[in-house]
Amino acid sequence: MGLGGVAVVSRCDSGRCFLSSRLMGINVCGVQCSNIMRYQSAVSVLVLLLVACCMGKRPPRGFEPVGHAPGRLSGQDVDESNTDDMYFCPEKVKKGTSALNTLPQLKIEHKIDSRKKRSKTDVSLVTQLSFERLYMLEGQCAVWSGVISAAVYIALVDGKAVTVELNSNQDPHLTPMDYVREKFEEFHRVTEKKSLCKLDLQLVSQTVESVWLSALYPVNAMRNRAIANARTDVILLLDVDFWPAAELSELMQQPGKYDSLLKAVNSGSAIVLPAFETGDSGDIGVEVAREAVLGGKDTAAMMFWDGRIKPFHTDRYKAGHRATDFRKWLTAAHPYRIRYEEGFEPYVLVARKFVPWTDERFVGYRKNKVVHLLHLSNLGLQFVVHPGAFVVHSPHPRARTWKVTHTTGLWDQLADLYRDVKEGLEANNYIPASMYSCRNHVIGPIIPQIRHISEWTSEES
Repeated sequence: MGLGGVAVVSRCDSGRCFLSSRLMGINVCGVQCSNIMRYQSAVSVLVLLLVACCMGKRPPRGFEPVGHAPGRLSGQDVDESNTDDMYFCPEKVKKGTSALNTLPQLKIEHKIDSRKKRSKTDVSLVTQLSFERLYMLEGQCAVWSGVISAAVYIALVDGKAVTVELNSNQDPHLTPMDYVREKFEEFHRVTEKKSLCKLDLQLVSQTVESVWLSALYPVNAMRNRAIANARTDVILLLDVDFWPAAELSELMQQPGKYDSLLKAVNSGSAIVLPAFETGDSGDIGVEVAREAVLGGKDTAAMMFWDGRIKPFHTDRYKAGHRATDFRKWLTAAHPYRIRYEEGFEPYVLVARKFVPWTDERFVGYRKNKVVHLLHLSNLGLQFVVHPGAFVVHSPHPRARTWKVTHTTGLWDQLADLYRDVKEGLEANNYIPASMYSCRNHVIGPIIPQIRHISEWTSEES
């Protein structure tokens, strides 16, 4: 059937075993205390012209990326530099600049790359998480045989990490950073040995004012670190609490399937993976999610009809995934195009060269992914649903981020900020606020012009 086909692949369960979530001994939570302020700086036409000139000439057909940093192409050996070395804008940390007051001030503490052999057909699953959610990353590694570029966050108070003991009802305390680094390295070593994925990790810290405010997780700043560290032409933008269908990465290792995918995303398609959640929110739900992603589309369809899984959050936030058209997907044999609607926040396979920075002013819980998908749509990407692949949410306890976002008053401020971004996009002068947004990577790591000269049609799938 092509890239969307459902291949019957026998697999050893032990090869996909989930590591013990108690490996780490501790969990770490937190994020920055930062004031959300409206983005008021206007972008002149002259600046935009200068940016375009800095990016250099584009290839005639508009496909080849410009601005790849050395050593970042598919299949090459990893390099020793980190994403700050390549993209950080030091002028944005000068005292008195607006960025100091509005953007998270992150520091890359440690970087560990996979030692497994790279392939030119690798696709990078790009994700971010706080330290206490490393067990969720284990789950992704158990079903994804490609690369995972993950940025792992810790908050620091007085030089110590804000940590949470497992099963302690999220009572945070302070832990020496040396211990956190040791556990970080141990997690990478064990996961690389026992799991399928090629795991590229960054440990990212930020000094915050208090343990309470450490829960304001800088989600979009963390997304940018993970995007910047991706080294493949195609990436999957996915949150850490979602597991992709296991056979997806296996299918993409086949050159013909990968070439079809690459052609689609290079022509400006964002390939939507329908997102499901389980009916049970506890341990049973985790097992249901595992069964669905290991079983493939046929299993997922059966579980949908018997009520064990359902479209993600459509009973609470319909706009988030309604455009996917789940009932059409259940019987789809070929990719199908859908129309973007405001609020749509799917998980997508996309060409890395077309991915803009996420706006780092969005911290805590609200609109952070919605605003990025709105920008992707505004840039001209067209959304096409994959007929066979999907993702399933793995249930977990609610993070402290939601509560702190509300009690600090940021909930309403983030809504105002979102409206400001919309106005900027409508006026065609929006640039995402990011510590990586400057010089020839002001919009994103690459961002050439998108030209729709080909579509992912049923004949190509």
